[in-house]
Amino acid sequence: MNIARYSISDLEKLTGIKAHTIRIWEKRYGVIIPDRTDTNIRFYDADDLQRLMNISFLNKNGYKISQISGLNPVEIQDEVARICELPGADEGYLADLLKATNDLDEDRFERNLNGSVLKLGFDLAFQQLVFPFLEKINLLWQIGKINACQERFVNNLVKHKLVVAIDGMGGNVQLSALHFLLYLPSGHYDEINLLYANYLLRKAGHQVIYLGPSIPLEHLQSLSNRQIIDSILVTINHGFTEKEIASYTEKLVAVFPQKKIYLVCIGLDSHATLPFQIQKIPSYLALSQAFI
Repeated sequence: MNIARYSISDLEKLTGIKAHTIRIWEKRYGVIIPDRTDTNIRFYDADDLQRLMNISFLNKNGYKISQISGLNPVEIQDEVARICELPGADEGYLADLLKATNDLDEDRFERNLNGSVLKLGFDLAFQQLVFPFLEKINLLWQIGKINACQERFVNNLVKHKLVVAIDGMGGNVQLSALHFLLYLPSGHYDEINLLYANYLLRKAGHQVIYLGPSIPLEHLQSLSNRQIIDSILVTINHGFTEKEIASYTEKLVAVFPQKKIYLVCIGLDSHATLPFQIQKIPSYLALSQAFI
């Protein structure tokens, strides 16, 4: 397996700690010690990233860096685990989830994810831990610090957690339930946001017609006159340009001219002009609040 190498700017992006602060902590306290390439360029590994995230977490929770530097790695991990059990200290799970991802360690990943769900409940665990973690995974993917296997490993475990939660919600339909049609456009397969919307809608007591990934627009034509469908929810993932979003939504409205359409575009900085029938959902918070 290739060993991930991180620059100090990578650590700054992933931990939120300024690069000059990291250097001060290195020189004054020796909290992490970078390796060097043959050409004398400094780099850090996955253990350094985990240690720095844990140090940052303890620092935010009242520990002075001078205190933390006197702890060994096991003591740091134990203290992070202890604080994680306190209210409002959920960020401490992130370092362990990243370590589990780097090592493809399913047991460790599940332990931390299950621990957060038991502590916070399913909804808050996803809002406060899982989605911030997935944003870090996306950043790691973008800068080439995790590979396709690690990214798939994470997505499949999170998807499984959502599917299990959805399966446990049978019989929750309300008398005022609406029928939502959910799908991903042709060529798109990342279901996490769509599954989360599925979970939220079912929790709110609505009926869901879940088509899943990669549905060609022309296949939806056969459903255009179905009176049972009240609203459409489609997730747009990375890969759509603003021009393509505008074009796609116009075609979608042409297929469902009388339906309310929700466009979930989390993580996309899109300012495309959308038809008035379409409500854009740009964040996980907006998605969580849309169907309350």
